[in-house]
Amino acid sequence: MKKAAIIFKKEIKEVIKNKNIWLSTLIIITIFSIVMPAGLILGSESILDDEDTANFINKAFGIVDEPLKVLIGFILKQLLLLLLFIPAMVSSLIAPSSVIMEKENNTLEPLLATPIGASELLLGKTLTAIIPSLVITTISFIILTVVVDITAFIKLGYLPLPNLEWVIVAFILSPILSFIITMISIIVSSRSTDIRSAQGIGSTIILPIYLIIGLQLAGFFLLSITYLLVGCLVLLAVCPFVLKIAVKVFDRENIITKWKMKA
Repeated sequence: MKKAAIIFKKEIKEVIKNKNIWLSTLIIITIFSIVMPAGLILGSESILDDEDTANFINKAFGIVDEPLKVLIGFILKQLLLLLLFIPAMVSSLIAPSSVIMEKENNTLEPLLATPIGASELLLGKTLTAIIPSLVITTISFIILTVVVDITAFIKLGYLPLPNLEWVIVAFILSPILSFIITMISIIVSSRSTDIRSAQGIGSTIILPIYLIIGLQLAGFFLLSITYLLVGCLVLLAVCPFVLKIAVKVFDRENIITKWKMKA
């Protein structure tokens, strides 16, 4: 554990210096945690005036006493899902950099020649990706909560966040997703010499998120606590499998003999 901590301390300094990671993260946080929630909630009355929106509310929720409050609640469900893009993106940017930069700088094999074990190296690199991801994601959810509560209070005089869905997405689903993306990114980057292609793995997570949002807008189902918990359990069941593959890929002999940069 101490050696893994040394790896983490060394690499987190490089992560902090990487402006590309923080610039991309800042843009996503600004869009999904500030601009979109403020714009959608402050403009919710105009959205509700649209006939298609009114028909959707009636179809999905039936006749309601406070359609504006219902609409804002529905918008919040979509914003919570979109924020899952942040742990996916941060993990997929940091993890491949941590592995492929070692290969490009020819520092991976000398590192493996030291007494450090492959499992300790894997743990160190995993922590380097997951801890910043969790910190940034938590900050994003807090910013979202502040923006949503201020704008919702202005419109309706109530504070919608945090709620149970917020807790599940922020503190259960988001960490699980971050772990899975980190493991997959490490697996992909271990077989790749192109950092851009390895980093692209995180962008694929946005596709099912868009699909879920699209299905809700089409009226096929509405996201609920039950669906969120089922999703958490399914993803949690995937974790041991991706971890097993990552550990196998990080076999010391396999790394030393096969992880060669292309000429």
